[in-house]
Amino acid sequence: MSKIIGMSRNINLDWLNKVAELYMEGKSEEEINDDLNEYLSLEIKSPTNARKTRNILVNIWVKDNEYTEKAKELAVKLIKSGEKENILLAHWCLMLLTYPVFADICSVIGKMDRKMFDITTKDVKNNMFDLWGERSTLFHSIDKIIKTLKDIGVLHCLPKHKYDVNRYSIESREGIILITYALICIKDKLYLSLEEINNSPEFFPFKYSASIDVLEESNMFSIDKFGGKLVVSNKN
Repeated sequence: MSKIIGMSRNINLDWLNKVAELYMEGKSEEEINDDLNEYLSLEIKSPTNARKTRNILVNIWVKDNEYTEKAKELAVKLIKSGEKENILLAHWCLMLLTYPVFADICSVIGKMDRKMFDITTKDVKNNMFDLWGERSTLFHSIDKIIKTLKDIGVLHCLPKHKYDVNRYSIESREGIILITYALICIKDKLYLSLEEINNSPEFFPFKYSASIDVLEESNMFSIDKFGGKLVVSNKN
């Protein structure tokens, strides 16, 4: 069965901040939909595109899947810190947990960045087609997600249709915990090593260092030794 893509419109940081604000105000999903309809109509003239954009924002911040309910508790704390890098990280983690296509594109770009390869739309598409199959909906989605990465300040354009990465340092305890939780969820593994957590391509724009002490203090993880290495798993 084909994987569902879902993320068919680009979104920006202002829109993400708006849906997060509405969520933190405790509004119902219906109220948030109404408020977003009015808010987005000022910038998006096509009702169809506005609806699709609204649905993506609501999926990220309002609707819950098996992972996002717990993640949003930490994401709200990061938003309330008021620090730009923490706010970006909060949205980033929820997007990873909501849209597998976003997580896979981030992984592809992160691996290219790590190997110091040129980051181009063409190469991202070729890698994603290997993972997802060559579908017209995916072709369209990749363009929208790359635009999203530019609009939220993660990628910037270089000459010859290349991109470079803007870096953000994460120092907050909640940020490290959320990164770890999100990674274990999206990797679909029983556990991750500390090295895997600290060198994840999915978090390519972020500089951070997870430590066992911080993860143990959070009481969200189990720390065990496997194969001579300390490994981290989510508590049930």
